Amino acid sequence: MKKILLTFFCSSILFSCNNYSNEYEKNLDHFKHLIKDINIYFIDSIQDTLAISDYYTEDFIFYSYPAGHKKGVETSKSDYIQNLNQMKKMNMSINIGHSIYLPGIDKDSYKLDGSVRIYYGAILSIDTSTVEFSGYQTVDFRDGKILAIWEWADYGGVSTQLNELMK
Repeated sequence: MKKILLTFFCSSILFSCNNYSNEYEKNLDHFKHLIKDINIYFIDSIQDTLAISDYYTEDFIFYSYPAGHKKGVETSKSDYIQNLNQMKKMNMSINIGHSIYLPGIDKDSYKLDGSVRIYYGAILSIDTSTVEFSGYQTVDFRDGKILAIWEWADYGGVSTQLNELMK
C-alpha cells in the first residue's frame, strides 16, 4: 500500500512539472516566432507594417524601467506596436540576436508557471551607425498569448549613444 501511495504521489508531481514544461515550451516557441517576425520586419525594406498583434492578448502591457521611474512605465499593446512601426519610419532598426531563454516561476509560489525569461543582446541601428546593448525580459502568457513583458535594459546608455550618432 505504501508503495502504491508513493508511486501515485511521485507520478502526480512528475505530471504536474511536465505540464508546466510543455506550457513553457509552447510559450517559448510562440515568443521565438514573435522575435523572428520583428527581426524580419526591420530587415525587409518592403514590409511597411508590423503585423504582430495576434501574438498578444488584447490587454497586453509592456513594462519598462528607465531612470527616474522606479515603478516602471506601462505601454499599451497599440502604443507598443506603433512605437516599433515608428522606429522603422525613422530609418531605425533593431535586431534581437543572442538570446538565452529560461523558464519563469510564479512570484508567489516560486513554481514553474509557463512564463519565459530572456537575456538578450540586440543591435539598434540608424542608417549605418549601430548601438549594441543587452537586456532582460520576463514574459507572462495567458491562453497561449503574451499578456505582459517586463524589460530591464540600459535605456539611458542607449539614448546617449543614439544622441551621439545623430549629431
